[in-house]
Amino acid sequence: ALLVTGVSAVPRLNIEAWPDTELPVLSIVTSWNGASPSAIQRSITLPIEAAVASCPGVEDIDSQSRHGQRSVTVKYKRGTDMDFARLELSEQLGAVRRNLPAQAGQPFIRPYVPEELRTEEFFSVSLISPLSMNELRDRAETWLVPRFLAIPGVADAELRGGARPIVKILLDLELMERYGLTADGIANRLDTLDDITPAGPVRRSGLELTVSVRDDVTLRMLEDTVLRTVAGQPVTLGHVARVQPDFEDISYYSRINGDNVITLNVTKRSGQNSIAVSRRLRGELPEIQADAPFPVQFEIDQDEGDDLEEKLRELVIRSLVILGLLFAMLAIALKRVRLTAIVISSILLAIVICLSLFYFFGVSVNFITISGLTVCFGMLLDNSILVLDGIHRRLSGDRGGDSRAALVAGTREVAFPIMATTLTTVVAFLSFIFMTDRLSLFYVPLAVSV
Repeated sequence: ALLVTGVSAVPRLNIEAWPDTELPVLSIVTSWNGASPSAIQRSITLPIEAAVASCPGVEDIDSQSRHGQRSVTVKYKRGTDMDFARLELSEQLGAVRRNLPAQAGQPFIRPYVPEELRTEEFFSVSLISPLSMNELRDRAETWLVPRFLAIPGVADAELRGGARPIVKILLDLELMERYGLTADGIANRLDTLDDITPAGPVRRSGLELTVSVRDDVTLRMLEDTVLRTVAGQPVTLGHVARVQPDFEDISYYSRINGDNVITLNVTKRSGQNSIAVSRRLRGELPEIQADAPFPVQFEIDQDEGDDLEEKLRELVIRSLVILGLLFAMLAIALKRVRLTAIVISSILLAIVICLSLFYFFGVSVNFITISGLTVCFGMLLDNSILVLDGIHRRLSGDRGGDSRAALVAGTREVAFPIMATTLTTVVAFLSFIFMTDRLSLFYVPLAVSV
């Protein structure tokens, strides 16, 4: 029964490179190309810190401002619901987004990952197309990103390269002076167009949900926005400015064989099988490329799932070779193939049982837990060899005796030292379970696997 359960659970295991790094910490990143650290500190960091401080459960706020970029790390109290905390933080940043400099990017909230666990992107693919950089990004944002987000196991898809579309308003200073208008007054008037209108509560399943409505703002609406009334006649934005669609300034260009290139980085959902998600992404790429309404080619730059699958395949092959050599050495030394086969079979059975327990307890298979299993299997092999040696000495010393009695006596002879050394190792690793913060990311999975 244990063997059948283990064999059925192994294909369903969650396989990752590293253990889940979810901490009660969120990071807010904002970019502002060309800005000095002092300008970023004054115009972005301080307003964001003030908004974050009002969020419930915040324990510590750490900010860094450097040339062109700013990051704020928010640490929450233990036991905080991070999904709700992220939603609350996004709502608090809503008011800050309106007052950020026009050249600055929007704040992006993402889970904080310790530096020692940061790896390359999970899945990165280059989009190669003869279209211009801005048009390629715009079409990819509209059509490609939703297709990737619909793939099971994908948490986010982020484009890098090109520029995001914006609306530029070119003011005419002479007309502004004629109508008594200022740039700040026009900006304040335009901010009111992005208001969220409450639509009332909705009661369902014993819950009361507050519904809000936000209207889309078009270029025509901007041009028809009334700034003030002069002599009974409305003065609209179109009278004093030219409204036109445009793009942000591009920070860098990338080309392959004369075609423009932007990068799409895919993030995996926490707790999903890295190899399975990677296979789904690779399987969907040809279909997405064939269905794309614009010319584009895909070139995979980084695939963590494929690299992990190759490493695991090499690990399995090497393990089988080692077990084969071990079987041959023990069989030759002890001259008892049957007993040696029992030892090797016990190791394989222990591996299957451990992996099935990983599945039922929700523990992922990664390099940390594999390290713990390596310690266990080495200890199991040592104990098996001790038992086998005790049985072999009993059988060799009493050739005409009862084999069953020799098996029991040989096992009983080494049972106490085996139990003592095993319990000592288990107790030593058991203390790792009580570690907290960053150390727990490494040592708790290691202790659980042991």
